[in-house]
Amino acid sequence: MAFSIRPISAEDFDWIFEACQDPEIQKWTQIPRPYTQDHAISFTRDLGGDVAVFAIEKALAKRPFGVIGVHSVKSGLADIGYWVAPWARNQGAAKSAIKLLLDEVKSWPEVKMVEARIGEGNFASQKVVESAGFVRTEITGLSCRCGDTEISAVSYQYAFKKILPPL
Repeated sequence: MAFSIRPISAEDFDWIFEACQDPEIQKWTQIPRPYTQDHAISFTRDLGGDVAVFAIEKALAKRPFGVIGVHSVKSGLADIGYWVAPWARNQGAAKSAIKLLLDEVKSWPEVKMVEARIGEGNFASQKVVESAGFVRTEITGLSCRCGDTEISAVSYQYAFKKILPPL
């Protein structure tokens, strides 16, 4: 069965709250610690300040698998982030959601490239973006926020191939 993504809604706060109790999500993402129901409710209303946020779903699943979104778009570069709930890991949800998000943002005229900035030790996430077609860049000195902590990060980028018109 295929995955899909849909915009986050106010009704998503309960499973988001539950998923964000997971130590791995708390370790590798920017969510507040401790993560409360009020945080989840606020996130479903204001998207945490992100440009767009989507729930990752699969047909016949009892609850969504995770979240993927665009943090910002600057100078043609869309910065993305994602997490998968503990009950949904190792089923291909993140890779599928990344590909679906790429399909979504490639139609945004301001987006020329997509970047995932990933904590240096988050090898599982690095493997996922590589399998989705992202290439690790040689940018040094990068960091990302993981909760209240700044950690060293690596950058993976995906450039959209522009089709040139025939001569």
